Amino acid sequence: NGTRTDTNASWIGQSVESTGASINWHMTVNDNYDSIINSLDNVPIDIKIVLCTGGLGPTHDDITPSVLYKYFNDKPLFDQKYWTTLKEKFKTRGIEISESNKSQAMIPQNGKIIPNPIGSARGLHFKNNNFQLFSMPGVPSEMKLMMNNYILPIIDIKTQKKNYVKLIRTTGIMESSLFDIIEPYLNDNNISLAFLPSFTGVDLRISSNINDDLIIFLDKILPLLSKYYYADDHIELEDVLGEVIINKKKTISTAESCTGGLISNRLTNTPKSSSYFKGGIIAYSNSIKIKLLNVNQEIINKYGAVSKEVALEMAQGIRKRMNVDIGLSTTGIAGPGGGSKAKPIGLVYIGLSTSNFEKVFKFNFSKNRKTNKLMTSQAALNILRNYLND
Repeated sequence: NGTRTDTNASWIGQSVESTGASINWHMTVNDNYDSIINSLDNVPIDIKIVLCTGGLGPTHDDITPSVLYKYFNDKPLFDQKYWTTLKEKFKTRGIEISESNKSQAMIPQNGKIIPNPIGSARGLHFKNNNFQLFSMPGVPSEMKLMMNNYILPIIDIKTQKKNYVKLIRTTGIMESSLFDIIEPYLNDNNISLAFLPSFTGVDLRISSNINDDLIIFLDKILPLLSKYYYADDHIELEDVLGEVIINKKKTISTAESCTGGLISNRLTNTPKSSSYFKGGIIAYSNSIKIKLLNVNQEIINKYGAVSKEVALEMAQGIRKRMNVDIGLSTTGIAGPGGGSKAKPIGLVYIGLSTSNFEKVFKFNFSKNRKTNKLMTSQAALNILRNYLND
C-alpha cells in the first residue's frame, strides 16, 4: 500500500546480476490469497526462477506459505524437531514462544526448506513444470543470508548465457556530458549501457555477454572519467575518500553552514575516520563564523555570509583552529526562503584551504532544501577527492 519501501528487490537484483543472470520481471503483491495466486498464474513463460520475499511470519496476515502449498499442490507437515529447537531459541532469549509460531515449524511434503540460522521463519523451495520458486522472509538480514548461502549458488549453476556487468559511479558530471565522453567508444555491439542518474551523481551500468569486451571498453573510458569516476558497484564516495585520505596521511576538519554537519556526518560514516577527521564546526550564524572561525566582520558586511570570500575565510579558519592539513567549508542558501535575484536558492560556495593551496568553488543546485544540502555535501567530498588525487 506504499507505506514500506521495497529495498529487498534492489539488493536481490544486484545479487542476481553478480551471477551473470538478470531480473526480467518484478511484481509487488498485497497479502491477499487471490492476488498472490493471480501473480503466480501470470509469471511470464520465459521465467524459470521466481524469488519471493515476505509473508512467512506467524501472524494471521502471513499467508504466503498456505498459498504456496496450495499452488504447488503440496502438503504441510509439522516438524516437531524444529518446533523443539524454536522453543529453545526463544527460551534462551528469555521470550515465551507463542502457539502461533507453530506455523513456522511446518515443512512441505515434496518441496524443500531453506535454513534460517538467524530467524524463526525458514524459507520454502517449490518446483513445478513452469518454474521453481524460492520464498524468503521479508527481513533483509534473513533474506540476504538465504540468498547467499542457498539460492545464488543454484542460480549460478543454472545460468548458461552469462551477462557480465560492471557498475561505475560518477559525480560532478551531467548524464548528457557523460554520454558525450563515452559515445565515440560505443561502436561495439556487445556493449550495453544504462545511465542511472540521481541527485548525487550518475551511475553507469555497463554490460556485455563477452567479458573481454567489457574489460577493453572499461580500459578505454575510465581514464577519460578520472575527474568524475570514484567507485565501482555501490560504494559510497565517503568510503573511497577515507582510503585516499589515509593513504595520503592527511588530516581534515570542516566548517559547515548550509550543510549543517552533513559533510562531517558522511566523513565519519567510514571506519578509521578518527585517524584523519579531527572535528568540525557548524557555523550556522554569522556570530559563530566570526567567533570560532575568525571570519572578518567587514568581509561579511561587504560580501554577505554566502560569498566566496566568506567560504575561503571559513576554510582557513577551521584549518588553523583545528591544526589540520585541510580545511573544508560550505556556505549557501539551502531554501526555501532567503534567496534573491543576485543570490538565488541553491547558490553554494565550497572552500578548500591547505598551507599551499586555496580555492573556492561555486555551485547553483536549485533544488529543495534537503536535496541542496545533499548535493553540496557530495560536491564538497568530490572536490576533496580530486584535490588529493592531483
